[in-house]
Amino acid sequence: MVPADQTLWLLVTTALLALAVPGVALFYGGMVRRKNIMNTIALPFVALAVVSLAWTLVGSGWAAWNGAEQATGHEEALRSLYRGMMASVALALVAGGIVERIRFSFFLVFGLCWVTTVYVPLAQSLWGGNGWLANLGSLDFAGGAVIHISAGVSALVMAIAIGPRHGYGRIDMMPNHLPFSFCGAAFMWVGWFGFTGAATSMSMAVVTSAFVAIQLSTVAAALAWMAVEWLQRDKPTALGAMSGAVAGLVAIAPAAGYVSPMSSLVIGVGAGGLCYMVVNYVKLILGYDDSLDVFGMHGVGGTWGMIATGLFASTDVNAGGSDGLFYGYPYQFFAQVVAALSAWVMAGVMTWLLVKVLTMIVAPRVDEEAERMGLDLHQHGEKGYTG
Repeated sequence: MVPADQTLWLLVTTALLALAVPGVALFYGGMVRRKNIMNTIALPFVALAVVSLAWTLVGSGWAAWNGAEQATGHEEALRSLYRGMMASVALALVAGGIVERIRFSFFLVFGLCWVTTVYVPLAQSLWGGNGWLANLGSLDFAGGAVIHISAGVSALVMAIAIGPRHGYGRIDMMPNHLPFSFCGAAFMWVGWFGFTGAATSMSMAVVTSAFVAIQLSTVAAALAWMAVEWLQRDKPTALGAMSGAVAGLVAIAPAAGYVSPMSSLVIGVGAGGLCYMVVNYVKLILGYDDSLDVFGMHGVGGTWGMIATGLFASTDVNAGGSDGLFYGYPYQFFAQVVAALSAWVMAGVMTWLLVKVLTMIVAPRVDEEAERMGLDLHQHGEKGYTG
């Protein structure tokens, strides 16, 4: 039996985590063009619906991880619900890299295949009782590799494989409603505390440390992004502060339950500066059309977070974890790098193969005329704005 306090905490964190997907939907929806807002919001929501249903039907065969206690009945049902929602968040993030040109039917088919072939194997390897990365000693508290590297790298591969939006780099593609994005970022910020439910087998002291780390990393990253932007462009933007906050949430995900408050501040500052540079410079230099910077935020932020865990992890924070390089244990840094690279390879190769195979069955993107019309009308027969 799972202790009652752990079951109660998992209920609370499941409710918190439920905010993350609508948060992603609003954050993404506000940053696309007016003609694509409903389609962009629909993609994360359908990710939640499809993955939750699939997890209910076959989740027990997919996901035997997170917790050593034997659970039965309602306890196992709750665990399955929670794990399915984590997978939903990962798939919802992928959508941001290919919005404004992806065919809705293709995303549905791809999503189920992606969760099965990318997300689940990664989760089992890091969070499973006998996963090979877990046996190696790699740490991933709340999905730095499992969720963020996998989503970011997959989004980049998809964006390259299906090609850029028509007119990308030549016409303005301005956000339609940044206040929506602000609301989405706020939902994500609150929802991120729900990821601490992944640590139900740990003490509440560790969970409390994770809460503090999440908050401090997020504010540090928001301020760091804003500061760099202020220096580079003479004016700080609200979108920049929001983006920095998301980068901080991403980077602290693998480290939250293993690092001190001061270390979480350093991780947040690194995430804000590093993700800013990738989104605003590396992307332009390389020319790929990652529509909403999923790779720059989640792929890069998740990679930094995994590496930082190998630097800053401390058994003073979590006796069940490990010391990192800066606390006298270089091997942990090695284990984190291996886990990050493995996530890159698995997500990149499998996503490329999935896109190539599924393209033979379902067209991955709409045609140029549909892009001009807007995917709201073409794919759903509706408009987000009537004026």
